[in-house]
Amino acid sequence: HHATLNFTCLEMRDSEQPAEAKSAPQELVQQLLSGGWKEYIDVAGENALPRYDATAYSQMLLNVRPDGVNLNGPPKLKMSGLTYLRLSDDLLQTDNFQLFKKFVKKMHADL
Repeated sequence: HHATLNFTCLEMRDSEQPAEAKSAPQELVQQLLSGGWKEYIDVAGENALPRYDATAYSQMLLNVRPDGVNLNGPPKLKMSGLTYLRLSDDLLQTDNFQLFKKFVKKMHADL
C-alpha cells in the first residue's frame, strides 16, 4: 500500500490569521509534515488561496523544503509533490507571472 498524504494551506501563515479565528495553519502544516516524515510517509501539498505574492511563495518553499537547498545532494526533508491551484488570468499578469516563475525555479533548485 503506497499512499501520499496531501494537505492544503501551504501558503498560509499564522500571523496572517485574525485572532478571533484561533487558527494556526502554519503550525498545523508543520505538525502534519513532522508526523509524516517521522513515520516515513510521503507528504504532498497545495495552496488554499489565490495568492500571487512573494510572502506566500516563500512560505510554500519553507514547507516544501524546510532545510532549504542542500549543496551536497538532494534535500533530506522535502515534500513529494506540490499542486499549485488556481491558474488564472490574475496569475498570468506580468508582475504576478514573473514572481511565479522565480518561485518555480527555486522549487527546482538542487534536484
